Amino acid sequence: MLKIKTKNNRIKAIFLTISLWSWLFYPSNLKATEYTLDNLDSIEVWQINQDINEKRAAIQDMKDQISVYQKNINAKQKEINNLASQVSTLNESIAKMNLEIKTAELEIETTNLKIENIGLKIQAKEKEIDDEKENLSEILRALHREQQKNTLLEVLLLNNNFSDFLADLDRLENMQSGLVDGVEQLKTIKIAMNNDKSSLEEQKVELDTLKGILDSKKAGLDGQKQTKSYLMTVTKGQESKFQALLEQAKEEQEQANQDIIYLEKIAREKANRQLQQEGIKNIQGLIWPVASHTVTAYFHDPDYPYRYVFEHPAIDIATHQGTPIKAAEAGYVGKARDGGKTGYSYIMLIHADNLSTVYGHVNEISVSNDQFVTKGQIIGYSGGMPGTHGAGPLTTGPHLHFEVRLGGVPINPLNYLP
Repeated sequence: MLKIKTKNNRIKAIFLTISLWSWLFYPSNLKATEYTLDNLDSIEVWQINQDINEKRAAIQDMKDQISVYQKNINAKQKEINNLASQVSTLNESIAKMNLEIKTAELEIETTNLKIENIGLKIQAKEKEIDDEKENLSEILRALHREQQKNTLLEVLLLNNNFSDFLADLDRLENMQSGLVDGVEQLKTIKIAMNNDKSSLEEQKVELDTLKGILDSKKAGLDGQKQTKSYLMTVTKGQESKFQALLEQAKEEQEQANQDIIYLEKIAREKANRQLQQEGIKNIQGLIWPVASHTVTAYFHDPDYPYRYVFEHPAIDIATHQGTPIKAAEAGYVGKARDGGKTGYSYIMLIHADNLSTVYGHVNEISVSNDQFVTKGQIIGYSGGMPGTHGAGPLTTGPHLHFEVRLGGVPINPLNYLP
């Protein structure tokens, strides 16, 4: 009888094929694992991680310095009653905003590095999966060639005796167990890669948010610089002129507030009747009055440069001088005040649901008192550039001052905006 050699490679190929097919087409739900330098074998990834850690340390240092500036500003704001303290506070605010801009830029760089890091991990795993698929294709091609040569009966006859056949089966069982373990590990890495793809999308959203913050900080810095420049120009360093500006600003703010409260009481009933005639009974939701959504000063903002002169009852929206202002909701013009070259101009709209909106530092007014306006209608054009028509005596650069009032009382506009 002829002795036939054992052909374990063919049987190995069969088991390998079964295992790889089960991995590709029947993945299980396994928890993701962290990538390490060892399993990625990438010096580039390691260097990116080092850069991220260095930038995080720099960001923390800047935040610590920002806290110091903030404490100085808080202390000086309580003493703002003369030109010197106002200018000193503005200088601290400018220094603080410069640091905040650098911090935001570093955070953007850090996020970009994270995105690059995740991208490299994904590429590494995709390449590993592609290599395995290529190996599988090669095995399938080899198996096909072998199957053309031998039948199943021939494969069984390749063993010398029954005990050899059983021993081969034991070895194959152990081999299959090892293959399954390896394939399961690859499945785990593949799931981790998919999780990293989700993390990548989250980092991109965070990046967009950081860019918005950066734009807001830059706009705020420009406003602070313009405020300082305007103060120094208009006062010529004279305390008496600064005190006159403060007094004018106080009077105008107090008068505007009194007018708005009075109109809420007197004109509300008339406005409600008119709104009902127009078929408007409820607020459907406010829209942003200008295209920009960049807020440079918030409602009752502790960083508002004139907070200890008067509380900030609005949000300031950064926008270019002369930007069209749209009615945030349909309503009636309760007041359209033109403050002239040196005074404060504003428009007050009365809406349903006891709500009103106020648009300040208006450079050009396009509506008149008691006029009905539709939602989104242009009611004027923005201002705020120091020294320009309607900006008022104290302003922080081109922007729209936007108030929302309920029963005449200022409330946070961001609670009503989309």
